[in-house]
Amino acid sequence: MQTKCERVRGMNRRSVINELAKTLQISETEAEQILRAFAQVLGPIAAEVPPYFERYFETQIQLVLQRMEDFQHITQQQIANLQQRIEDFQHSTQQQIANLQQRMEDLQRSTQQQITNLQQRIDALERRLDRLEKWLFSVLVMILSGVLAIIFKIYFGG
Repeated sequence: MQTKCERVRGMNRRSVINELAKTLQISETEAEQILRAFAQVLGPIAAEVPPYFERYFETQIQLVLQRMEDFQHITQQQIANLQQRIEDFQHSTQQQIANLQQRMEDLQRSTQQQITNLQQRIDALERRLDRLEKWLFSVLVMILSGVLAIIFKIYFGG
């Protein structure tokens, strides 16, 4: 990219006067007079100033570019670190979910086993109750028949 100073240096005297007249919106004669006045006053200084400013701006631009590169590098590192942390978190979460699923399956199996055991105990208790009911019924029948026999004997003498 060509700087303004380089463009002005590349122009001939007539085009510089013409450009100055357009910029300041004055006649070319007035522009030529202004240019001569500047040349007389700033002549010795003008040769030294542009390279100094060019070097200064180039240095500043390089600093800005370096800072941008540093910022980009730091940002990329932070993004990489964040991605790694996200991956670690996902892995940890998946591991915890797998552990929870395993524990739930173990708990479900344990609960099912306990239910099966309770059902077996209930079945055994029902069988015992059935036997006790039959035994109690037979005892009651014997007691009742004995009481009836006594009552029958008492009333019908025997």
